[in-house]
Amino acid sequence: MSLDAAVAVVLVFIFIALSVYYVGKANDEPLSRLQMVRAGSDVMLLLDKEDAFSSLNQDEIAKRVSAILPPVYEMRLRINGTFPGNVFTVETARDEPEGSFIASGERLVVIPNSTGAYYGRARYWVWLK
Repeated sequence: MSLDAAVAVVLVFIFIALSVYYVGKANDEPLSRLQMVRAGSDVMLLLDKEDAFSSLNQDEIAKRVSAILPPVYEMRLRINGTFPGNVFTVETARDEPEGSFIASGERLVVIPNSTGAYYGRARYWVWLK
């Protein structure tokens, strides 16, 4: 009888230990990662709504990104499209960190001009400082 109780107690402790392990593993900073993705998407939305891309001026866009981006993040932005120069990169940081999470996303942009419109694809990367 006491052997049965001991085995039952050991099984209960194993079950509790596994439950705590997997619950802890599931909560491995998903909210901060999701917040990074949202911050990058929000920055891109604001830049698009403010027509920041219409100038195609890298320095001006970098200043706007720095002004909008929360201070705990760094961001790199690359825009490819049908406009003159074909590739256009805006950076607010020099190097991406090694071994840490980098959120990325993409947004299609239309830049109206006097001859019609330029079409482009804006890709961005966001990470913690």
